[in-house]
Amino acid sequence: MAYSVREERQSLAVSLREDLGEAEKMIVQLRRDNVEQFLQLLDRIEERFLELESYGLDLRPEYTRWASLHSKLRREAGRIVRVIDVAGGLDNLRQANPPAEGFWWHLDAVVAESRRRLLRRLGITLGTVVALLVVVWVLLTFVFPPDPNTVVASEAISTLQQLAFEGRWEEALVVIEEAMSQLTRPDAELLIWEGVIRSKLGQDERAREALAEAKSLVPPGKLVAYWWSLGSVQLSVGDVEDARNAGFEAIGLDDADPQGYFLLASVAEVTGNTVCAVDLFEKTFQLAADGNPQLAVIARVRMGNLLQRPANMPLLGNDETADANEEGGGNDEQSEESDNGLPESCAGI
Repeated sequence: MAYSVREERQSLAVSLREDLGEAEKMIVQLRRDNVEQFLQLLDRIEERFLELESYGLDLRPEYTRWASLHSKLRREAGRIVRVIDVAGGLDNLRQANPPAEGFWWHLDAVVAESRRRLLRRLGITLGTVVALLVVVWVLLTFVFPPDPNTVVASEAISTLQQLAFEGRWEEALVVIEEAMSQLTRPDAELLIWEGVIRSKLGQDERAREALAEAKSLVPPGKLVAYWWSLGSVQLSVGDVEDARNAGFEAIGLDDADPQGYFLLASVAEVTGNTVCAVDLFEKTFQLAADGNPQLAVIARVRMGNLLQRPANMPLLGNDETADANEEGGGNDEQSEESDNGLPESCAGI
């Protein structure tokens, strides 16, 4: 009888170790056709531990592996839930596998809580930024009134952004000409808008003249700002290829300036290269954290929005990007960089 108990105990221990090994392999290659089997395997592992508790075995190595699996499940919950969504969703799997009490059957709640924590952190950060902006506004309005030229250009650019969104190029040009008639000195950003709008209207020669004048107003050491501003305007009017080229001009001038990477991240987002966009927003955040905190916050918010995109609403431009999102599970580890300073995920940007 003692031999029978000992044999059963050893058999259960061997089975536990085999199941742990199988789970450790499966978690890195989950697919719609094996994810339910994986969740059932986790149930079986938990049952094995409960069965072996009464035998007094030293299971510390196995418990360490089990804890590591738990950590990986929580860390990669977003990726796993995306795979489960393709397989029919956790609600359906829970109904098909009652009582489904293990936390792995409720990873959707883990993801939701993680998103809530992220939003709370972003809310606190944005609240601080807004408070600072209010203080700056009060100072500029009542203590240090702004330059009238800046007011005219800012109001015109705000109007131009809406007109560009609606494709009303002729009206946009009228706004530019009216604003310029009120200026006492030329404004580089307004000239950039003039160059881009005239290009949309087919006035290529005058467009080049406006852009050349805008560039001449920028100090030589600040040309990154010119390319970033030009690319941002081009992107806002739908000239994606021109915006991409402007981004490369910017990082070519200074690969440590975050603005060029932010522009290229926006291009990647618009064209559907989600993985590349996330990596570039992260790079922008790292480069801007000390010298340009406002840009750093905006980059982190944009990256957070992409990471929170519902699994059934991916912004993807091709199958390669879709595969990268499914296999890579988002952006848990920072991508390696290619020779041109861009992450490997942006090789085809």
